Amino acid sequence: MMVWGTPFLILPGIIVGASAGSFRLLQGSVVVVLLGVIFAAWRDTRKKAVYLVDDDRLVLVDKTGRREVFMTEIRDASLLDRMAARAYLRNRSGPTNPDAERWGADFIRFCTVDIGLRSFTLGGARRLIDRLPSAKTDLLLVRLQNGGDLLLSPVHAQDMVDTLGRRHLQM
Repeated sequence: MMVWGTPFLILPGIIVGASAGSFRLLQGSVVVVLLGVIFAAWRDTRKKAVYLVDDDRLVLVDKTGRREVFMTEIRDASLLDRMAARAYLRNRSGPTNPDAERWGADFIRFCTVDIGLRSFTLGGARRLIDRLPSAKTDLLLVRLQNGGDLLLSPVHAQDMVDTLGRRHLQM
């Protein structure tokens, strides 16, 4: 929303400044836009979660609570990029899933990065981030035996996949 509003705030300041010779409206508009962008960026990055791989379980903690997933409940874990995560979410929460809204909320509950669904900046940075080499494997899809799925965003996703795989094989 902030990205779309920027031209409508800046353009009148430029027009008034050029015709009246006073650029105070432009300066005020720039301040409002900067504050809006800072707020949007803060809102998009404020979600936090903690992941702990214990001997027999994966512990997930966020501000709403804690979830423990036993290794025997995990079917597999794989690396995923953000575009694939969005496609997976759209596919699984399509019109054939009557409980799509709850499933989608559970799916991204512990994911701390924006995959392009809840951004105030309308994904302005999403396209840039999607193209980064590190973004190709920065998410972790954990599929569960009961058909559920979890999308996680650990700092070292490859290490977590390896750890989950080793612990799963030990079970």
